[in-house]
Amino acid sequence: MKAAGQVKEMTGGRGADYAFECTAIPALGAAPLAMVRNAGTAVQVSGIEQEITIDMNLFEWDKVYINPLYGKCNPAIDFPKLISLYAKGDLLLDELVTTQYTLDNLQQALDDMLAGKNAKGVITFH
Repeated sequence: MKAAGQVKEMTGGRGADYAFECTAIPALGAAPLAMVRNAGTAVQVSGIEQEITIDMNLFEWDKVYINPLYGKCNPAIDFPKLISLYAKGDLLLDELVTTQYTLDNLQQALDDMLAGKNAKGVITFH
């Protein structure tokens, strides 16, 4: 893993405190484990759903590997709280939406996303 070697070089051979995998590329699923220091935390953000093989030697020295589904919240408890905050106007979600698309404009939504034209495009189903 060339990138892991570069991270170790940049950190004086120690490794990063935290490393994140955000690409959803199965071959990179174990990369954060190779990049973190002893007792460091590797975070699998992208939700790789394919089966991957991980060298268990990468877990040596108390490394932690987490896959924080929904940000490690408890949906049964936290989602109702979020909905309540949104309903009261204390959680401003609408302001995050940069563009709304109808289902008929799905291709435009995908094109805009790939071109980086909006930060948070939303498909509406009216």
